[in-house]
Amino acid sequence: MWWFFFILFFLISCTTSVMLYYALRRINNYESFLLQIQRIIEFSSEKLKIIDSEGTFESDDEIGFFFKQVKNIQSLFDDIFENQKQQNMENTDGKKEN
Repeated sequence: MWWFFFILFFLISCTTSVMLYYALRRINNYESFLLQIQRIIEFSSEKLKIIDSEGTFESDDEIGFFFKQVKNIQSLFDDIFENQKQQNMENTDGKKEN
């Protein structure tokens, strides 16, 4: 009887381990994809700032909409990944003090 429970537990643990592995791999793929998008948005935001150093395009109604949207997207990505960067910095600071 205990063999039955042992085999059942083993099968359940193997199945959940494989499912967890694939789920973590998928999450890592999505995270790297989002990081690539963030880098592209940062690059385009910097280039837009260089192009519009005088602020003439940003103040225009039609083109200014694009500038505002790029800034909004950049701030969303900064909010998402800023917490992770701060936590990593705090962890490294804590390790240096010990």
